[in-house]
Amino acid sequence: MPDAENTIEVRIRKARELATDILCIELECATSGELPGFSAGSHVDVYLGDGLVRQYSLCNDPSRSGHYRLAILKDANSRGGSRMVHATFRDGLALRIGRPRNNFALVEDGGPAILLAGGIGITPLLSMAYRFDAVGVEFDFHLCVRSLDRAPFLDEIAAAPFAKRFRLHVDNGSAEQRFDPERDLQGVRSDTRVYVCGPRGFMDFAVSAAKRAGCPSTRLHTESFSGGDAGGGNSFTVIAARSGRRLVVPGEKSIASVLEENGISIELSCEQGICGTCLTKVLRGRPEHRDTFQTEAEKQSNDRIAICCSRSLSEELVLDV
Repeated sequence: MPDAENTIEVRIRKARELATDILCIELECATSGELPGFSAGSHVDVYLGDGLVRQYSLCNDPSRSGHYRLAILKDANSRGGSRMVHATFRDGLALRIGRPRNNFALVEDGGPAILLAGGIGITPLLSMAYRFDAVGVEFDFHLCVRSLDRAPFLDEIAAAPFAKRFRLHVDNGSAEQRFDPERDLQGVRSDTRVYVCGPRGFMDFAVSAAKRAGCPSTRLHTESFSGGDAGGGNSFTVIAARSGRRLVVPGEKSIASVLEENGISIELSCEQGICGTCLTKVLRGRPEHRDTFQTEAEKQSNDRIAICCSRSLSEELVLDV
């Protein structure tokens, strides 16, 4: 069950198909209260029932926070979340969501920026475009999609004050409009910040291109819709503090799978390190954080670990399980 203190009761005020396999959801507060404000790049947890929790970026103008807007892709490899959303989310449906969190925040230092979106990765970057325009930041905005029918928000962007800063790149379109790093990133300067969001393959391509164009790693900001990989790395020992059991976690298995195999009950949802459901208190040892749920500050404290994907940098890890 979600924690009522840290969640919000909302209602879908409007659900509509935005592009092929993309459902746009507008949420309003279901009580007399107001929705908390949010900053560009924020996301919310959406509690779908049956233990499923999924994270979706807020993609509306952050200066107009009377409602929240989500755009959700029906993933062909969905493990239940996006399929459930597309099958059941309709006008008037009551939901519970988490309060906005931001692990992909803007750095507003006055320098120019480039926004690079791959498909549904446009969602956090659209809110960033609204923010940059509001504070007068010089920026360019690129969206790369496989086909025109999969490009969301085109009418909205065409009517936005930053429309002239936007460029659409379609894989199956003419060669001259496809994303060309040498052309489209030629304006990168030493003080440019580049924000990238999308599927893992697009992220790897865009980050590599930005670095070649001269963007320093310290000014590259990324958010991927792919989760962490639990496999790979040395084996280590997990000590379950409540029972004192010592369990070896081999390189090819996650902490969560080893605990479950040994009859230790744990809560899991996304199993990719993006929802926070499996965060477990660390009593001793040094985690190797591979999740994308915790902020950098939370990871540095080393007091909790996402046991579905993260590992250990110490030979032993004592957990409160």
